Amino acid sequence: MSRLSLQSAALPAALLCVSVLSLPVASHADLVYRPNEGWVREGVSILGTSTPVAKTADLQLKYAHDMEAKGDIGTASDAYKRLIKVFPLSQQAAEARFKLGETLEKKGRFEDAFEAYDELVVKHPESKEFSRALDAMFGLAKRYMEGERRRLFGVKMFASNQRAEEMFDTILKRAPYSRSAAQVMLFRGLMMERQGKDAEALAAYQQIIERFPSDSIADEAQYQMGYIRLRSVKKGSYDNTDRARAQESFEDFLNRAPHNGRTTQARENLQLLEAGNRKAALNVAKFYEKTGKNRAAAVYYRDVISKYAGSQEARYSQARLDVLKAALGEDALRVENRAPDSPANAESRKKMQASVSTASRPDYVGPKLKDPSGKTAGGNGPEVLVPSAASFRLHEADTVPLPSDIGKGGAGAAEGSTLIPPRVTPPSPRNP
Repeated sequence: MSRLSLQSAALPAALLCVSVLSLPVASHADLVYRPNEGWVREGVSILGTSTPVAKTADLQLKYAHDMEAKGDIGTASDAYKRLIKVFPLSQQAAEARFKLGETLEKKGRFEDAFEAYDELVVKHPESKEFSRALDAMFGLAKRYMEGERRRLFGVKMFASNQRAEEMFDTILKRAPYSRSAAQVMLFRGLMMERQGKDAEALAAYQQIIERFPSDSIADEAQYQMGYIRLRSVKKGSYDNTDRARAQESFEDFLNRAPHNGRTTQARENLQLLEAGNRKAALNVAKFYEKTGKNRAAAVYYRDVISKYAGSQEARYSQARLDVLKAALGEDALRVENRAPDSPANAESRKKMQASVSTASRPDYVGPKLKDPSGKTAGGNGPEVLVPSAASFRLHEADTVPLPSDIGKGGAGAAEGSTLIPPRVTPPSPRNP
Protein backbone atom coordinates (compact mmCIF):
# COMPACT_ATOMS: atom_id res chain seq x y z
CA MET A 1 0.00 0.00 0.00
CA SER A 2 1.34 3.46 -0.89
CA ARG A 3 2.24 6.10 1.63
CA LEU A 4 -0.65 8.25 0.32
CA SER A 5 -3.12 5.44 0.98
CA LEU A 6 -1.91 5.05 4.57
CA GLN A 7 -2.28 8.78 5.21
CA SER A 8 -5.80 8.73 3.77
CA ALA A 9 -6.81 5.84 6.06
CA ALA A 10 -5.41 7.56 9.15
CA LEU A 11 -7.31 10.80 8.51
CA PRO A 12 -10.82 9.53 9.52
CA ALA A 13 -9.41 8.07 12.73
CA ALA A 14 -7.84 11.39 13.61
CA LEU A 15 -11.06 13.23 12.91
CA LEU A 16 -12.95 10.76 15.12
CA CYS A 17 -10.58 11.40 18.00
CA VAL A 18 -11.01 15.14 17.60
CA SER A 19 -14.80 14.73 17.59
CA VAL A 20 -14.77 12.63 20.80
CA LEU A 21 -12.51 15.10 22.53
CA SER A 22 -14.82 17.94 21.55
CA LEU A 23 -17.83 16.37 23.33
CA PRO A 24 -19.00 18.19 26.47
CA VAL A 25 -17.35 16.61 29.49
CA ALA A 26 -17.13 17.45 33.14
CA SER A 27 -14.50 20.13 33.55
CA HIS A 28 -11.80 19.77 36.15
CA ALA A 29 -11.91 23.26 37.58
CA ASP A 30 -10.76 23.76 41.14
CA LEU A 31 -13.08 22.96 44.01
CA VAL A 32 -14.50 26.10 45.60
CA TYR A 33 -16.27 26.29 48.99
CA ARG A 34 -19.13 28.76 49.35
CA PRO A 35 -21.27 29.33 52.45
CA ASN A 36 -24.66 27.59 52.27
CA GLU A 37 -23.52 25.68 49.16
CA GLY A 38 -20.65 23.47 50.24
CA TRP A 39 -17.81 22.32 47.99
CA VAL A 40 -18.56 22.81 44.27
CA ARG A 41 -16.68 22.94 40.98
CA GLU A 42 -16.78 25.99 38.81
CA GLY A 43 -18.47 25.52 35.44
CA VAL A 44 -19.41 21.84 35.88
CA SER A 45 -21.34 20.24 33.01
CA ILE A 46 -22.80 16.75 32.74
CA LEU A 47 -21.19 14.30 30.34
CA GLY A 48 -23.23 13.85 27.20
CA THR A 49 -25.51 16.88 27.73
CA SER A 50 -25.44 20.25 26.10
CA THR A 51 -26.90 22.10 29.09
CA PRO A 52 -24.24 22.90 31.70
CA VAL A 53 -25.00 23.07 35.40
CA ALA A 54 -25.00 26.62 36.66
CA LYS A 55 -22.02 27.83 38.64
CA THR A 56 -24.10 28.32 41.82
CA ALA A 57 -27.03 26.51 43.46
CA ASP A 58 -29.09 29.72 43.30
CA LEU A 59 -28.65 30.03 39.54
CA GLN A 60 -29.44 26.35 39.01
CA LEU A 61 -32.61 26.63 41.11
CA LYS A 62 -33.68 29.74 39.18
CA TYR A 63 -33.13 27.91 35.89
CA ALA A 64 -35.27 24.98 37.08
CA HIS A 65 -38.02 27.38 38.21
CA ASP A 66 -37.99 29.09 34.84
CA MET A 67 -38.34 25.78 32.99
CA GLU A 68 -41.25 24.77 35.24
CA ALA A 69 -42.96 28.14 34.71
CA LYS A 70 -42.72 27.63 30.94
CA GLY A 71 -44.46 24.25 31.31
CA ASP A 72 -41.35 22.21 30.46
CA ILE A 73 -41.81 19.79 33.36
CA GLY A 74 -39.29 17.27 32.05
CA THR A 75 -36.45 19.77 31.80
CA ALA A 76 -37.36 21.29 35.17
CA SER A 77 -37.33 17.87 36.81
CA ASP A 78 -33.88 17.11 35.36
CA ALA A 79 -32.60 20.51 36.52
CA TYR A 80 -33.74 19.83 40.10
CA LYS A 81 -32.02 16.44 39.99
CA ARG A 82 -28.74 18.05 38.81
CA LEU A 83 -28.89 20.61 41.58
CA ILE A 84 -29.32 17.83 44.18
CA LYS A 85 -26.41 15.89 42.69
CA VAL A 86 -23.95 18.76 42.29
CA PHE A 87 -24.91 20.85 45.37
CA PRO A 88 -26.12 18.22 47.87
CA LEU A 89 -25.07 20.21 50.94
CA SER A 90 -26.63 23.51 49.90
CA GLN A 91 -29.76 24.98 51.41
CA GLN A 92 -31.26 25.04 47.93
CA ALA A 93 -31.07 21.22 47.82
CA ALA A 94 -34.02 20.95 50.24
CA GLU A 95 -36.24 23.09 48.01
CA ALA A 96 -34.99 21.20 44.96
CA ARG A 97 -36.06 17.90 46.50
CA PHE A 98 -39.51 19.29 47.26
CA LYS A 99 -39.90 20.73 43.76
CA LEU A 100 -38.67 17.45 42.30
CA GLY A 101 -41.44 15.67 44.18
CA GLU A 102 -44.00 18.12 42.79
CA THR A 103 -42.81 17.69 39.19
CA LEU A 104 -42.86 13.89 39.55
CA GLU A 105 -46.44 14.12 40.82
CA LYS A 106 -47.38 16.17 37.76
CA LYS A 107 -45.88 13.43 35.59
CA GLY A 108 -47.97 10.80 37.42
CA ARG A 109 -44.97 9.13 39.03
CA PHE A 110 -46.46 9.09 42.51
CA GLU A 111 -44.21 6.51 44.16
CA ASP A 112 -41.10 8.31 42.90
CA ALA A 113 -42.53 11.57 44.21
CA PHE A 114 -43.11 9.96 47.61
CA GLU A 115 -39.45 8.88 47.69
CA ALA A 116 -38.31 12.41 46.79
CA TYR A 117 -40.32 13.91 49.65
CA ASP A 118 -39.05 11.20 51.99
CA GLU A 119 -35.42 12.04 51.16
CA LEU A 120 -36.12 15.67 51.98
CA VAL A 121 -37.60 14.71 55.38
CA VAL A 122 -34.63 12.47 56.19
CA LYS A 123 -31.79 14.68 54.89
CA HIS A 124 -33.18 18.16 55.63
CA PRO A 125 -35.18 17.89 58.88
CA GLU A 126 -34.54 21.56 59.72
CA SER A 127 -35.68 22.98 56.39
CA LYS A 128 -38.83 25.03 55.95
CA GLU A 129 -40.09 22.44 53.46
CA PHE A 130 -40.18 19.69 56.12
CA SER A 131 -43.87 20.08 57.05
CA ARG A 132 -44.91 20.60 53.44
CA ALA A 133 -43.12 17.40 52.46
CA LEU A 134 -44.90 15.45 55.23
CA ASP A 135 -48.26 16.78 54.06
CA ALA A 136 -47.42 15.78 50.48
CA MET A 137 -46.45 12.28 51.61
CA PHE A 138 -49.73 11.98 53.53
CA GLY A 139 -51.67 13.03 50.44
CA LEU A 140 -49.93 10.41 48.28
CA ALA A 141 -50.51 7.65 50.85
CA LYS A 142 -54.17 8.59 51.05
CA ARG A 143 -54.32 8.51 47.25
CA TYR A 144 -53.21 4.87 47.29
CA MET A 145 -55.64 4.14 50.13
CA GLU A 146 -58.45 5.40 47.91
CA GLY A 147 -57.52 3.07 45.06
CA GLU A 148 -54.61 4.55 43.10
CA ARG A 149 -53.08 1.77 41.03
CA ARG A 150 -49.43 0.80 41.19
CA ARG A 151 -47.35 0.81 38.04
CA LEU A 152 -45.69 -2.18 36.49
CA PHE A 153 -43.19 -1.32 33.70
CA GLY A 154 -44.77 2.13 33.59
CA VAL A 155 -48.34 0.84 33.21
CA LYS A 156 -50.95 1.12 35.97
CA MET A 157 -51.87 -2.42 36.93
CA PHE A 158 -53.38 -2.93 40.38
CA ALA A 159 -54.40 -1.13 43.56
CA SER A 160 -52.40 -1.89 46.69
CA ASN A 161 -53.60 -1.55 50.27
CA GLN A 162 -50.22 -2.89 51.34
CA ARG A 163 -48.40 -0.04 49.59
CA ALA A 164 -50.67 2.50 51.30
CA GLU A 165 -49.95 0.85 54.65
CA GLU A 166 -46.20 1.05 53.97
CA MET A 167 -46.48 4.74 53.10
CA PHE A 168 -48.39 5.54 56.30
CA ASP A 169 -45.87 3.51 58.28
CA THR A 170 -43.00 5.52 56.75
CA ILE A 171 -44.67 8.80 57.68
CA LEU A 172 -45.08 7.64 61.28
CA LYS A 173 -41.43 6.66 61.50
CA ARG A 174 -40.31 10.04 60.16
CA ALA A 175 -42.63 12.14 62.34
CA PRO A 176 -44.37 10.10 65.08
CA TYR A 177 -45.74 13.22 66.82
CA SER A 178 -46.68 15.43 63.88
CA ARG A 179 -50.04 17.17 63.81
CA SER A 180 -51.43 14.49 61.51
CA ALA A 181 -49.92 11.50 63.37
CA ALA A 182 -53.26 10.36 64.85
CA GLN A 183 -54.97 10.47 61.45
CA VAL A 184 -52.06 8.61 59.86
CA MET A 185 -52.30 5.90 62.52
CA LEU A 186 -56.04 5.56 61.93
CA PHE A 187 -55.62 5.17 58.17
CA ARG A 188 -52.80 2.70 58.73
CA GLY A 189 -55.14 0.63 60.90
CA LEU A 190 -57.81 0.74 58.19
CA MET A 191 -55.32 -0.58 55.65
CA MET A 192 -54.51 -3.44 58.00
CA GLU A 193 -58.21 -4.24 58.30
CA ARG A 194 -58.58 -4.40 54.53
CA GLN A 195 -55.79 -6.97 54.40
CA GLY A 196 -57.36 -9.09 57.13
CA LYS A 197 -54.77 -8.15 59.76
CA ASP A 198 -57.33 -7.71 62.53
CA ALA A 199 -54.94 -8.29 65.44
CA GLU A 200 -52.48 -5.70 64.11
CA ALA A 201 -55.31 -3.24 63.45
CA LEU A 202 -56.62 -3.62 67.01
CA ALA A 203 -53.12 -2.91 68.35
CA ALA A 204 -52.83 0.17 66.13
CA TYR A 205 -56.20 1.53 67.32
CA GLN A 206 -55.32 0.88 70.96
CA GLN A 207 -52.10 2.82 70.45
CA ILE A 208 -54.09 5.81 69.16
CA ILE A 209 -56.30 5.79 72.27
CA GLU A 210 -53.26 5.62 74.55
CA ARG A 211 -51.21 8.31 72.76
CA PHE A 212 -53.99 10.72 71.80
CA PRO A 213 -56.78 10.13 74.37
CA SER A 214 -58.38 13.56 73.92
CA ASP A 215 -58.25 13.59 70.11
CA SER A 216 -61.47 12.95 68.18
CA ILE A 217 -59.51 10.41 66.13
CA ALA A 218 -59.35 8.27 69.30
CA ASP A 219 -63.18 8.10 69.23
CA GLU A 220 -63.05 6.69 65.71
CA ALA A 221 -60.40 4.19 66.80
CA GLN A 222 -62.61 3.07 69.67
CA TYR A 223 -65.51 2.46 67.30
CA GLN A 224 -63.33 0.51 64.87
CA MET A 225 -62.18 -1.77 67.69
CA GLY A 226 -65.80 -2.65 68.40
CA TYR A 227 -66.52 -3.10 64.71
CA ILE A 228 -63.64 -5.58 64.21
CA ARG A 229 -64.85 -7.70 67.12
CA LEU A 230 -68.47 -7.51 66.00
CA ARG A 231 -67.42 -8.62 62.54
CA SER A 232 -65.68 -11.61 64.09
CA VAL A 233 -68.89 -12.52 65.93
CA LYS A 234 -70.94 -12.18 62.74
CA LYS A 235 -68.52 -14.45 60.89
CA GLY A 236 -69.34 -17.22 63.34
CA SER A 237 -66.83 -16.82 66.15
CA TYR A 238 -67.84 -19.00 69.08
CA ASP A 239 -65.50 -17.25 71.48
CA ASN A 240 -67.63 -15.40 74.03
CA THR A 241 -64.65 -13.14 74.73
CA ASP A 242 -65.07 -11.52 71.30
CA ARG A 243 -68.71 -10.81 72.05
CA ALA A 244 -67.95 -9.34 75.48
CA ARG A 245 -65.09 -7.16 74.19
CA ALA A 246 -67.14 -5.91 71.27
CA GLN A 247 -69.83 -4.86 73.70
CA GLU A 248 -67.27 -3.11 75.91
CA SER A 249 -65.79 -1.28 72.92
CA PHE A 250 -69.14 0.12 71.79
CA GLU A 251 -70.08 1.10 75.35
CA ASP A 252 -66.74 2.91 75.74
CA PHE A 253 -67.36 4.65 72.42
CA LEU A 254 -70.78 5.91 73.56
CA ASN A 255 -69.25 7.15 76.80
CA ARG A 256 -66.39 8.89 74.99
CA ALA A 257 -68.39 10.47 72.17
CA PRO A 258 -72.12 10.68 72.97
CA HIS A 259 -72.64 13.18 70.12
CA ASN A 260 -70.62 11.40 67.47
CA GLY A 261 -72.39 10.64 64.19
CA ARG A 262 -71.92 6.90 64.74
CA THR A 263 -73.73 6.68 68.06
CA THR A 264 -76.92 5.36 66.43
CA GLN A 265 -75.01 2.57 64.71
CA ALA A 266 -73.15 1.78 67.92
CA ARG A 267 -76.44 1.37 69.82
CA GLU A 268 -77.80 -0.90 67.08
CA ASN A 269 -74.65 -3.01 67.30
CA LEU A 270 -75.08 -3.28 71.06
CA GLN A 271 -78.66 -4.46 70.58
CA LEU A 272 -77.44 -7.11 68.16
CA LEU A 273 -74.85 -8.33 70.65
CA GLU A 274 -77.40 -8.30 73.45
CA ALA A 275 -79.73 -10.53 71.42
CA GLY A 276 -76.88 -12.97 70.89
CA ASN A 277 -76.15 -12.99 74.63
CA ARG A 278 -79.78 -13.79 75.42
CA LYS A 279 -79.87 -16.71 73.02
CA ALA A 280 -76.56 -18.07 74.28
CA ALA A 281 -77.73 -17.94 77.91
CA LEU A 282 -81.05 -19.62 77.05
CA ASN A 283 -79.24 -22.35 75.11
CA VAL A 284 -77.28 -23.25 78.24
CA ALA A 285 -80.45 -23.54 80.33
CA LYS A 286 -82.16 -25.68 77.70
CA PHE A 287 -79.11 -27.92 77.44
CA TYR A 288 -79.13 -28.60 81.18
CA GLU A 289 -82.86 -29.35 81.16
CA LYS A 290 -82.55 -31.72 78.22
CA THR A 291 -79.73 -33.67 79.92
CA GLY A 292 -81.83 -34.08 83.06
CA LYS A 293 -79.89 -31.59 85.21
CA ASN A 294 -83.03 -29.74 86.22
CA ARG A 295 -81.56 -27.91 89.19
CA ALA A 296 -78.83 -26.39 87.02
CA ALA A 297 -81.40 -25.62 84.32
CA ALA A 298 -83.51 -23.74 86.87
CA VAL A 299 -80.46 -21.65 87.86
CA TYR A 300 -79.89 -20.55 84.29
CA TYR A 301 -83.57 -19.99 83.54
CA ARG A 302 -83.67 -17.65 86.56
CA ASP A 303 -80.51 -15.98 85.29
CA VAL A 304 -82.14 -15.26 81.92
CA ILE A 305 -85.28 -13.95 83.64
CA SER A 306 -83.20 -11.64 85.86
CA LYS A 307 -80.83 -10.28 83.21
CA TYR A 308 -83.20 -10.00 80.26
CA ALA A 309 -86.54 -9.18 81.83
CA GLY A 310 -89.31 -8.55 79.30
CA SER A 311 -87.58 -10.37 76.44
CA GLN A 312 -88.96 -13.38 74.60
CA GLU A 313 -86.17 -15.47 76.09
CA ALA A 314 -87.18 -14.37 79.60
CA ARG A 315 -90.81 -15.31 78.96
CA TYR A 316 -89.76 -18.68 77.59
CA SER A 317 -87.52 -19.24 80.64
CA GLN A 318 -90.36 -18.40 83.02
CA ALA A 319 -92.67 -20.86 81.27
CA ARG A 320 -90.11 -23.66 81.48
CA LEU A 321 -89.34 -22.84 85.09
CA ASP A 322 -93.05 -23.09 85.94
CA VAL A 323 -93.15 -26.50 84.29
CA LEU A 324 -90.18 -27.74 86.30
CA LYS A 325 -91.60 -26.41 89.56
CA ALA A 326 -94.93 -28.12 88.96
CA ALA A 327 -93.31 -31.41 88.01
CA LEU A 328 -90.54 -31.58 90.62
CA GLY A 329 -91.46 -29.13 93.34
CA GLU A 330 -89.67 -26.06 94.68
CA ASP A 331 -87.30 -28.03 96.90
CA ALA A 332 -85.93 -30.09 94.03
CA LEU A 333 -84.91 -26.90 92.22
CA ARG A 334 -83.48 -25.04 95.20
CA VAL A 335 -79.70 -24.46 95.11
CA GLU A 336 -78.01 -24.48 98.49
CA ASN A 337 -74.81 -22.68 99.50
CA ARG A 338 -73.99 -21.34 96.04
CA ALA A 339 -75.49 -18.21 94.57
CA PRO A 340 -76.12 -18.12 90.82
CA ASP A 341 -73.54 -15.37 90.38
CA SER A 342 -70.78 -16.92 92.49
CA PRO A 343 -67.32 -17.15 90.86
CA ALA A 344 -67.55 -20.93 90.63
CA ASN A 345 -70.94 -20.74 88.96
CA ALA A 346 -69.78 -18.00 86.61
CA GLU A 347 -66.83 -20.14 85.51
CA SER A 348 -69.12 -23.12 85.01
CA ARG A 349 -71.48 -20.98 82.94
CA LYS A 350 -68.61 -19.78 80.77
CA LYS A 351 -67.45 -23.33 80.05
CA MET A 352 -70.97 -24.52 79.31
CA GLN A 353 -71.65 -21.62 76.95
CA ALA A 354 -68.44 -22.42 75.07
CA SER A 355 -69.45 -26.07 74.84
CA VAL A 356 -72.95 -25.28 73.63
CA SER A 357 -71.69 -22.71 71.12
CA THR A 358 -69.18 -25.13 69.64
CA ALA A 359 -71.65 -27.97 69.35
CA SER A 360 -74.25 -25.63 67.83
CA ARG A 361 -72.19 -25.07 64.70
CA PRO A 362 -73.95 -26.28 61.54
CA ASP A 363 -70.85 -28.24 60.50
CA TYR A 364 -70.51 -30.01 63.86
CA VAL A 365 -70.17 -33.79 63.67
CA GLY A 366 -70.71 -35.13 67.16
CA PRO A 367 -71.15 -38.49 68.83
CA LYS A 368 -74.34 -40.51 68.84
CA LEU A 369 -76.54 -39.12 71.56
CA LYS A 370 -78.52 -40.89 74.22
CA ASP A 371 -80.83 -38.83 76.40
CA PRO A 372 -82.05 -39.92 79.84
CA SER A 373 -85.05 -41.69 78.28
CA GLY A 374 -82.70 -44.08 76.47
CA LYS A 375 -83.43 -42.86 72.95
CA THR A 376 -80.43 -42.51 70.63
CA ALA A 377 -80.05 -39.49 68.34
CA GLY A 378 -77.92 -39.14 65.22
CA GLY A 379 -74.17 -38.75 65.10
CA ASN A 380 -71.08 -40.29 63.63
CA GLY A 381 -69.20 -41.32 66.77
CA PRO A 382 -69.76 -43.84 69.55
CA GLU A 383 -72.75 -43.55 71.86
CA VAL A 384 -72.30 -41.36 74.93
CA LEU A 385 -74.68 -40.42 77.71
CA VAL A 386 -74.07 -36.68 77.47
CA PRO A 387 -75.78 -35.38 74.30
CA SER A 388 -74.38 -32.75 71.99
CA ALA A 389 -75.68 -29.21 72.40
CA ALA A 390 -76.34 -29.18 68.65
CA SER A 391 -79.45 -31.22 69.44
CA PHE A 392 -80.86 -28.31 71.40
CA ARG A 393 -80.07 -25.39 69.14
CA LEU A 394 -82.27 -22.35 69.73
CA HIS A 395 -84.65 -21.56 66.84
CA GLU A 396 -86.84 -18.55 66.30
CA ALA A 397 -89.89 -20.69 67.08
CA ASP A 398 -88.43 -21.45 70.50
CA THR A 399 -88.50 -17.79 71.46
CA VAL A 400 -92.28 -17.45 71.01
CA PRO A 401 -93.81 -16.67 74.43
CA LEU A 402 -95.26 -19.80 75.98
CA PRO A 403 -98.42 -20.07 78.09
CA SER A 404 -97.87 -20.19 81.81
CA ASP A 405 -99.47 -23.64 82.20
CA ILE A 406 -97.42 -26.59 83.30
CA GLY A 407 -98.81 -29.24 80.99
CA LYS A 408 -101.68 -31.65 81.21
CA GLY A 409 -103.16 -31.63 84.71
CA GLY A 410 -100.53 -29.25 86.07
CA ALA A 411 -101.32 -26.70 88.75
CA GLY A 412 -102.32 -23.35 87.38
CA ALA A 413 -102.87 -24.66 83.85
CA ALA A 414 -105.29 -22.70 81.72
CA GLU A 415 -108.39 -24.52 80.52
CA GLY A 416 -107.60 -26.38 77.29
CA SER A 417 -104.08 -24.93 76.97
CA THR A 418 -101.06 -26.99 76.01
CA LEU A 419 -97.37 -26.46 76.57
CA ILE A 420 -95.13 -26.03 73.53
CA PRO A 421 -92.04 -28.20 74.00
CA PRO A 422 -88.64 -26.90 72.91
CA ARG A 423 -87.64 -27.89 69.38
CA VAL A 424 -84.91 -30.49 69.04
CA THR A 425 -82.67 -30.39 65.99
CA PRO A 426 -80.33 -33.34 65.39
CA PRO A 427 -76.71 -32.53 64.59
CA SER A 428 -75.67 -32.24 60.97
CA PRO A 429 -74.20 -35.47 59.56
CA ARG A 430 -71.98 -33.51 57.17
CA ASN A 431 -68.26 -33.31 57.75
CA PRO A 432 -66.73 -29.82 58.04
